[in-house]
Amino acid sequence: MARDDDRPPVGDSYAQGESALRELREPLRRWLDLNAEVDEEVGVDAILEALTVAAGGLLTVRPQAQLTRQSPEDVEALTGRVIPAMVSDVGPPDPDEMREDLASLWLTFLTFLGDTGRWTGSRGDLETCLSLLAGEPPAVTEVLAQAAAGVDEGEEDATVLASFPVRAAMAVLEQVGEGLVVPDDEELAADDVTAVLAGFEHALPLPVDEDGEPLHLEDVPWLRQVVVTMIALDLLDGEDETLLVPGEEAATWLDPAPEPRELRRHLVGRFVLDDPSALDGGFSVSEAVLPTVLAAAAAGQPFDDSSLDELVDGAAGLGPAAAVAVEELRERLADLARFGVVSASAPWTVARGYWPAIAAAAADEDEDPLGDLFGDGEAPHWFDGVLGQLGVGDDQAQQIRGMFGGR
Repeated sequence: MARDDDRPPVGDSYAQGESALRELREPLRRWLDLNAEVDEEVGVDAILEALTVAAGGLLTVRPQAQLTRQSPEDVEALTGRVIPAMVSDVGPPDPDEMREDLASLWLTFLTFLGDTGRWTGSRGDLETCLSLLAGEPPAVTEVLAQAAAGVDEGEEDATVLASFPVRAAMAVLEQVGEGLVVPDDEELAADDVTAVLAGFEHALPLPVDEDGEPLHLEDVPWLRQVVVTMIALDLLDGEDETLLVPGEEAATWLDPAPEPRELRRHLVGRFVLDDPSALDGGFSVSEAVLPTVLAAAAAGQPFDDSSLDELVDGAAGLGPAAAVAVEELRERLADLARFGVVSASAPWTVARGYWPAIAAAAADEDEDPLGDLFGDGEAPHWFDGVLGQLGVGDDQAQQIRGMFGGR
C-alpha cells in the first residue's frame, strides 16, 4: 500500500522511539502495575511496544520534540499524523476504536510522567496536552453527579445539617418566629439583621456603621443571600412586602426525608456556588469558575495555589485586569473557607457530604463552566470581556486560551 505524502515513516522510526523510551520503560511498567488495569489479552508489553512506535513516529515528524516536555503542537502531530498512520498500517476492523485506544495510551503515558515527577515541561502544557488527548471533557454536572452518587444520606445529613448556611437559615427562622414586620424595600430590617448575627454561633463581626447603628441586610451579603434563597425555596414567605413569615417548607425542612433533603441541597448548593455580590445581576468570575474548582476537588484533583498563580503570571501581559479577575476567585474561596465549606488553604477541597448539594446546584445552571474553561475551544467566560476591553489581538488571545487548556 502506498503511503500518503504527509504520513510519517512510522515503521522506520522504531529504533528512535526505543532509544527515547529506554530510561522510562521499566519505571512505566512498574507504574502501570500499580495504577492501571491492563487487559490481560493486551498485556503491558504490547502497551510498551505501541508507545515505542508512537514515540518514534512523533520524533520523526517533530524532531525537536522531547517526550518529557511535549507541547500541544507535539500532541496535535501525534493525534493528527502519527496515530492515523499507525492505524492505517494495521488496518483494523474498527479504525476509530484503535485511534481512541492509541490516544488513551499516550494519555496514560503523560499521566505517568506527571504523577512520577518525570514531566519536565510546564504544568500548563501538561494540562493542555492531557486535555487534547482526552477529547471532550465531561461536563461539570457529570463530574459532580458521579461524585455525589457515592455519598450516602447519613454522611450528607451529618455535613449539611451542621453547615454554615443551614445554621444561618435556622437563625433567620428563629428570629422570624411566627411573623416579622419588615421594611417595604428590604427583605429584613436592620435591627433583625443584628439580632440574627448576635444569636448566631460563628466567629463573625457584628455589622455596625461608624455610629454604632445596625447596618442593612445588603451590607451583609452572605446573610442576604441566605434570606433570598430561603424565600425562593418557600422556607420564608415574603409575598406580603411588609411581613415576613415562615414558608410552607419551614416545618419539615430539617427532617431526614427525601424532599427536605433535596431542599437543603439547593439551599446549601446555592450558598456555595452563587456569588452574594451578584444577587441582583451582573457577571461574576467566581460563579463561572468555582464549579470547575469544586468539580476538580470532587474528582480527586484539587486546585492548588500555584494553579491560580500560573493564571496570574501567564496573563501578566494584560496588565492588572487579569490579576483582578483571578483575585476575585481567591477572595471567594477565602470566604467559603471562613464559612467552613472549603479547606482553609490550598489545595482547595470540600467535604464529601457537600457533594450532593453542589451537584444539585450545578445541575440548575444553564451553562457548563468546565467546557468553557477546559476543552471546547472557547475562551473562558470571564476573559472575553477583559480581552475585548484591552484590545487583545487574535494571537495573544489564543495564547491566553492555551493557559486554560483551550484550543
